[in-house]
Amino acid sequence: METFADAVKTLRKKKRITQRDLAETIGVDFTYISKIENNRLVHSPSEDIIRKMAVVLGADADELIVLAKKVPQKLQETIVSDDFVVNFLRVAPSLDSDQRKRIKLVMDETEGRNGK
Repeated sequence: METFADAVKTLRKKKRITQRDLAETIGVDFTYISKIENNRLVHSPSEDIIRKMAVVLGADADELIVLAKKVPQKLQETIVSDDFVVNFLRVAPSLDSDQRKRIKLVMDETEGRNGK
């Protein structure tokens, strides 16, 4: 599985952007980008920094946020405000593979209808 550090480094190189240029564009020191790419940060970057990086790197911000092992703010709001989601998250760890497959089918179908 790709790590946040790997994703940032790969995306940056594909865009042919230096660490220094990325750092300057998003408003951080270039050593911070180096620490991200070498997985040397104590804490992952803030959602705001990750979103800025995603724009510059042409990446999906939510995917980068999840790779950084964070929960996007929009999802946090849904998690705490929707009783169905809270209950689903409680039972999700105990779902077997067949149950997960059926739920995934419903999710895929829903995404297809919503144009995602």
